Amino acid sequence: MKLLTKTLIILTAFTCNQANTCELASVILTGEAPEKYEQDKQPLTLYACNDTKIEHTMEWEKKNEKTIPYGHKTKGGKDFFISKYYVASPPLPNSFSPDRALTLGVLSEDHFILTGQDQKVDIFMNYKLLKPVKLGFLPVNYSKGESEIANCIDQKINAIPINIRCPSFKYAKGDKMGLGKGIAQLARVKKEDRLTSKGQLFIPLDIETNKPLKNCTVEILNDIILEHQVYFGTANNYHEKIDLTQAYEAYKHNQDQVNLYCRARPKHEPATGCNPILP
Repeated sequence: MKLLTKTLIILTAFTCNQANTCELASVILTGEAPEKYEQDKQPLTLYACNDTKIEHTMEWEKKNEKTIPYGHKTKGGKDFFISKYYVASPPLPNSFSPDRALTLGVLSEDHFILTGQDQKVDIFMNYKLLKPVKLGFLPVNYSKGESEIANCIDQKINAIPINIRCPSFKYAKGDKMGLGKGIAQLARVKKEDRLTSKGQLFIPLDIETNKPLKNCTVEILNDIILEHQVYFGTANNYHEKIDLTQAYEAYKHNQDQVNLYCRARPKHEPATGCNPILP
């Protein structure tokens, strides 16, 4: 492993004012990539409460420090508290194509909890560990509704944080397999500058067989969704996590689509990532 240089890249998000006090923390990002990508900068996104999205571009083999908001905030006329982040780092290269081999990274932490300001969180990203895969896609229906039940579009829910996990990734060296996981955002697809009623999930495919990796799951990260709860399914049969491999195979064989069910968050079930968390 190469030694990391001590170059610091520090950016500040959320200005300090009466609504947003100077409660800040920072995340320190380091990582290694295959040689052909070492000169490329890696985009990544941190997701937190109330659609808070912090975008950053890091350099490989360097120490990148990103200042991030923590604590009480106000955005869009809503008061909330940031205490949890999820980290999304896309595959290499940073472009999606059904037939293109992509390398996914393994993060030391794909989420973290903040319990106080000035806290520092270290995250290491290893893009040398796993064998490349391809991606398969399946549609998600935002507008599937039932009588007298508002659908996700009616409730203005367009982007949803998700966590995809697959336990059968092949390692780049040897015959072992291990867990690969990634944070992403499920969002309505645009067509001619208009949002459609469809979103799109992706699943890793084995390059040799073109089949999906076994036992993959996808989970909706409701703990950072402030005012709603989002599930796969319908009002009568819904789940926060589903078998993504089975869903993909059902779509390929029978054109079965994944539906979403959205509802207002009950007051007695606050989102944990939108509230203070004790150390």
